Amino acid sequence: MDARLKSLASILSINAAAYGRAVDGVDQASAERRPNDRTNSLAYLACHALDARYYLMRMCGHEMTNPWQELFEAAKDISTVKEYPPLYELHTVWDEVHEATLAHLESLSAEDLDAETSHEFPIEDQSLLGVVMFLTFHETYHVGQTGLLRRLAGKEGVIR
Repeated sequence: MDARLKSLASILSINAAAYGRAVDGVDQASAERRPNDRTNSLAYLACHALDARYYLMRMCGHEMTNPWQELFEAAKDISTVKEYPPLYELHTVWDEVHEATLAHLESLSAEDLDAETSHEFPIEDQSLLGVVMFLTFHETYHVGQTGLLRRLAGKEGVIR
């Protein structure tokens, strides 16, 4: 693995473990409940973080398909989501895409990482490395939110 990706891969692994702990043992009804009308639910954020991981993979040239792609694409915001996948299924798929992410990052060359992307992200570095960095930050932000929502559901925290 390119040395520049090692810390990001470690953060992605921390996120994967935190994601699993955030959804573990939370019942579906609690996960879908919003603390208020201005806050996302744990289920929504779990779906969003998973979809963002698939997006990271696509940006890196891997064509993994999110099994709930149509559901997520149809959701413009939380108010338009009519159903959620079961949390245990999200967790299982998350583990699969995480392992694939680490393997795929291992295959990226320095030239791949230095290549400019055609997408625009709110960062100065528009190379693939910059995009991976930004998407890792984005994922960390939302996985952290799932941990808070887990606590609001009355469960033990993600970080012990």
